[in-house]
Amino acid sequence: MVSATATDVDCSILAGMTPTVVTLDAMRSAMRLAGFAWSDAELDALRPGLERALASLDELERLPLGDTEPTTQYRIF
Repeated sequence: MVSATATDVDCSILAGMTPTVVTLDAMRSAMRLAGFAWSDAELDALRPGLERALASLDELERLPLGDTEPTTQYRIF
């Protein structure tokens, strides 16, 4: 039986890795690791969407879910 709750362990997917500003260098490095060869202009065009996505994830991480039971049933077609 598992007795830990969400407040016992930091399960944050963003813990310590969400920058306040996404830099072009960080984006270049991430894209290079992913195998993309995008230009700086293309990365600049993607930056606002990336920053909005990270801000949305940060909002989700701050939801008070400490007493919420984890999902125990998964349905596969």
